[in-house]
Amino acid sequence: MVKAYKSNVPDTFHSLSVLEYLLKRFPYHSEEEWTLRILQNQVLVNESKVPPRHILTKGDEVAYLPLDLSRGEPPINIEYTIVYENSDFLVVNKPPNIPVHPSGRYRTHTLLNLLENERGIGTCFPVHRLDRETSGVMIFAKKKSYQLMLQTLFEQRLVQKHYRIFVFGEFPQSVKAEGFIGPDKTSEIRKKQRYHTDQFENAKFCITEFNLISYHPAKLISYLEVKPATGRIHQIRATLLSLGYPVVGDKLYGIRETAFLDFVNHGETKSLSKELGHSRQALHATEISFFDSISETDFHFSAPISQDLISLVVSNP
Repeated sequence: MVKAYKSNVPDTFHSLSVLEYLLKRFPYHSEEEWTLRILQNQVLVNESKVPPRHILTKGDEVAYLPLDLSRGEPPINIEYTIVYENSDFLVVNKPPNIPVHPSGRYRTHTLLNLLENERGIGTCFPVHRLDRETSGVMIFAKKKSYQLMLQTLFEQRLVQKHYRIFVFGEFPQSVKAEGFIGPDKTSEIRKKQRYHTDQFENAKFCITEFNLISYHPAKLISYLEVKPATGRIHQIRATLLSLGYPVVGDKLYGIRETAFLDFVNHGETKSLSKELGHSRQALHATEISFFDSISETDFHFSAPISQDLISLVVSNP
């Protein structure tokens, strides 16, 4: 029988939520992983089930079961391709269903591990991130110094990124969403964000430009080009949902938030994919460009839309 790990909340962690406590004391799991475990009732406070935002007090007992890794890691999509490579960095067309970093049950089944070990590149450093389900172009630095240089360009908004995404609803020809994005206090899923034109607590300014490519009236699906000027967490998906256009295939920012809990409890099922319109969030990073001041070179890279999204590509009648 697996023995639970137990700890008592000290003074310094008084008034934190249970999720914040776990992230600070036990950072070997990601925020998403701890959230899932709490929602799956694998974390107890004083022997009781609690939501992720439950506030702790000094002396509370927090208990959780260690992950059972004996079942092995979940399968991943290893069909990545190298778009470009030089001595400083490489650009990868990331497939869907592969995490970039180790997280939860994904230990070696990651894009980083494939690049460093199976392909023999050696140590490399992700410059930015794409979610496990998101596909498309992504940059990895081969040197820490180059990673820091590129991340500075991202922070200064000197890296241009383009995406393609599918949403439910008839989208306008063009929308420039300027507003604020921050935690969605109405959601039990702590990582979920929301967008609003007015400032609100813990929200950050964001700008995203959306342009309609095509609309399929029979499916009620719009195909969009996206140009984010800022890089906030879940910026594209959260903005679209808040505007009234849920993302096709999205378990968190799609047509039903509780689909995320269904996925946690039962995994990816045919009925869930059918309801959401696809088996994963229909988001693809198509282009990325920047100016390298070291080599004085303008770089521009692109990746064609992922094969699994081709069936969703529609044209105006």
